[in-house]
Amino acid sequence: MRSDSPNQQEGLRRETSSILKSLTEQTLLLAQISRGVELDPCLLEKIGRIACLTANEVHQNTLQLKAIRKSLDALVEMYRTVNPAAALEQDRLAKFRAEIERCCPPEGACDPICCYEPCERDGGVRRGDGYSAKSRGYAAVVQVPERHEPWKVVQKPRHEEDETLSRVPLGEFVGLTVPSTPTPMPQDFRSGATNPPGAQAPVGFRTFTQTELAKNWPPDMSGARGGDVVLMSGNLWLKISVDGGKTFTDLDFTSLFAQDTTYGGWAGDQVVHYIPNIDCFVLYVQSYKGKDANANKNVVKVALASQADLKTYSGGKPAWRRQWDFTADTFGLGKSWLDFPDITYGQNFLHINTNVFAEKNGKLFFELPLIDMQAGKSLSFLFAFIDGPAGSPAQNVLGDDFYWATHVNNSKMRIFSSRGGDGNFYWRERDIPQWPQTTDNNIITKAPDSDDWVSEDHRIIGATRRATQLWFAWTATSGDGGFGGFNFPYPHVRVVKFDIGQDFKYLDQLQIWNADFAYCYACLTTNLDNEVGVSLAWGGGATYGSTAVGILGDFVVWYGDKSDATVERDKVNDDGTIAKGPAGKPILDKTRFGDYLHVRLAHPDQSYFSAFGYSVKKDPSLAAPEVGKFEYSYTEFGRQTLPPSGLH
Repeated sequence: MRSDSPNQQEGLRRETSSILKSLTEQTLLLAQISRGVELDPCLLEKIGRIACLTANEVHQNTLQLKAIRKSLDALVEMYRTVNPAAALEQDRLAKFRAEIERCCPPEGACDPICCYEPCERDGGVRRGDGYSAKSRGYAAVVQVPERHEPWKVVQKPRHEEDETLSRVPLGEFVGLTVPSTPTPMPQDFRSGATNPPGAQAPVGFRTFTQTELAKNWPPDMSGARGGDVVLMSGNLWLKISVDGGKTFTDLDFTSLFAQDTTYGGWAGDQVVHYIPNIDCFVLYVQSYKGKDANANKNVVKVALASQADLKTYSGGKPAWRRQWDFTADTFGLGKSWLDFPDITYGQNFLHINTNVFAEKNGKLFFELPLIDMQAGKSLSFLFAFIDGPAGSPAQNVLGDDFYWATHVNNSKMRIFSSRGGDGNFYWRERDIPQWPQTTDNNIITKAPDSDDWVSEDHRIIGATRRATQLWFAWTATSGDGGFGGFNFPYPHVRVVKFDIGQDFKYLDQLQIWNADFAYCYACLTTNLDNEVGVSLAWGGGATYGSTAVGILGDFVVWYGDKSDATVERDKVNDDGTIAKGPAGKPILDKTRFGDYLHVRLAHPDQSYFSAFGYSVKKDPSLAAPEVGKFEYSYTEFGRQTLPPSGLH
């Protein structure tokens, strides 16, 4: 019989007392939690300590039990060796027992004594949170003929105001904005000085290619790089490079795609992206609104081309043999038209969202299966319509989790999320500090030769995921946000951050601003080094509207060429004729920069960014009152060495 020493008995008594004390503490803590008492951080630390000690004890016990099991197995084998008759009888009984259990199965293992039920954060669904179901849609693959009838692009009004786009109201006071460090005048990277202030490494510009002057207006620049192929697009034009963006050739849009004769004809708003998972480029383009039976309705086309086909066919029609058309009827939206699209992609789905106007007003999103697109099949997919406006989808998604956001007012945002293939989508509302908004959705900034080159609203056109964070960017106007505080002298870009891992907790925000001119139209994406690249427009005051690029946190952006004029064009009537005033002189159309710019990753090098922009240059060959032409540019930039770890 074992006899413990007095010291062993005292140690056992102390250990038992300690366990009882810990259990008592846990009981008291649980009682406080059930009464809604706010816990002291020290008490929460004790819970964590007890849980850690318990886990260590369970781990040690498991190791000991495994050792005991191993020893018992060894003893059984030794017994079978010295008692062969008993071993034979044991095998016979085991076979007999198996036959009985096959006929009459034994009862299952005992139920666990503890079942974990996770609690809902913040006591469950907050006010402003919610979810809704998606609908199922179908789009037949378009049978693309080898040839189609030639057609010409007809000049039409270049911009139709979205009169029904909701204004951003004044929200409840949340907090005054503390201005970030001002972003100075953009720097010419060709000067050789590309060292940002602070400890960041220099920004490298390995490609900067300019194309010929052109008259298309507004450009609505988009594009992407995949391997050696770079596609650059504007409203109804395309350019292709097969040498990594060093040289570009024109692609005739009318030769690539057949004319739309059912609705209002192709209008533009092209968006181009490269999807590395399937090594394909995707192109989205929309038509004008139709008439009569198709009044206030239009069609949008999604086309796919592989990198190999674009090289083989020099970007020509055979490369774009996989096409799908979508209309308001596809989504049951009545006499509505689709406008202002954007695209992102995940592991298995292409996520597209677009504004909807006329009979329905809001945001439509749909998620197309990449494997079926790659195979050129008809598509069965999920979609949903959301009342009210919303912004562009976040780039750099993880898996198939897609995110986008909208302004409830100027101190509250609604963040949406959707997982590709999931039947529901979700939203939640989070407060942010006030920001200055317009009352008429028209942000105005004068240039030396124009009363307004911006003409933008507050929709969120910059969005990206950075690790567990979501970054959203939009253009705010001048002012203080309605409650005093710092008064921004010009329109500027707001970037706000939320943490997905902390229930979309608001983290902070920064501004891209300057005291002498405006920044606007920011697009974001995140590279392999977890840096956020930006492409944006700048101008006003003594400067003209131009594009620039950079890495957020450097507090400086760069350009390769800047504008020396603001574009002015003759106004075009619905029938394509030039609008004229009472004296018979052409009417100048409203000057505006465009709708969007895009910055992408320079695949396959995901540390570098690829950006698509333009500058406006004077051209004496133009007849008055026209002044400038567009000079399109392709830029690849990135950090030459890795930056210090952490946020910048």
